[in-house]
Amino acid sequence: MGVQRLLQVTDTHLLADPAAEHAGVSVEARFQATLAAMQPWAAEAHALVHTGDLVDDGSVAAYQRLRAALETLGLPGRVTPGNHDERRAMAEVFSDGLITAARSLALGDWCVVMLDTLSEGEVPGQLTADELAGLDAALAATDARHVLLALHHPPCPVGTVWLDAIGLQEPAALRARLLEDGRIRGLVMGHVHQAFDGALDGCRCLATPATAAPFLAGAETFALDDGPPGFRWLDLHPDGRIETGVEFATPDEDNPLSSASSSL
Repeated sequence: MGVQRLLQVTDTHLLADPAAEHAGVSVEARFQATLAAMQPWAAEAHALVHTGDLVDDGSVAAYQRLRAALETLGLPGRVTPGNHDERRAMAEVFSDGLITAARSLALGDWCVVMLDTLSEGEVPGQLTADELAGLDAALAATDARHVLLALHHPPCPVGTVWLDAIGLQEPAALRARLLEDGRIRGLVMGHVHQAFDGALDGCRCLATPATAAPFLAGAETFALDDGPPGFRWLDLHPDGRIETGVEFATPDEDNPLSSASSSL
């Protein structure tokens, strides 16, 4: 069926007030700059995923604004929550339409399966028994030759000490499924706020820069970087190969990426 191009955006952290800042930056401006950078890529893409922390305040207004903006790309898509999301509000806003919170998305020889790692009230992630059962059901239901998992919390170390402590807790059950089902070729993740390309049990693990404030890679304790926002493209080949890269947005005079007072 040919190569399927998937776009990933993550950690937008939008707020009900589009003029509000988070971690010293305008999350709205950075998201809009990223969206503009995604537009030409969307013309050659087949779908998109958002891997969590869609909003920062759980507000319906922010979810609605995000959905409307993402739908301008004209692509079918899926979203899954991160630790800052409000699951019920997100599910309500993304209940139907072009971009939804549904479990899976068929893409030619591939199936993208979304995993919800949100543990309410906690920063680290968990996969509940129900969520693992949902993964098992999705794997059983698809006849796709290859599978890509999309989730917020990394199940593998990413080389940033404080982030590794708040990733996916108790990942053994997920890792068992990676080993049992050879169709699972890779995972795309949020939460990291920086680019990462690694492996876990033979599966490629990819994290993507946030559109919100980036974290400093390799830091022992929480630290921010001054990099631009970005998104990831993935070319999913019929033979199971994944080609991928990260594209960054650039500021302009009408769309600054941080406030004048920010020292990010």
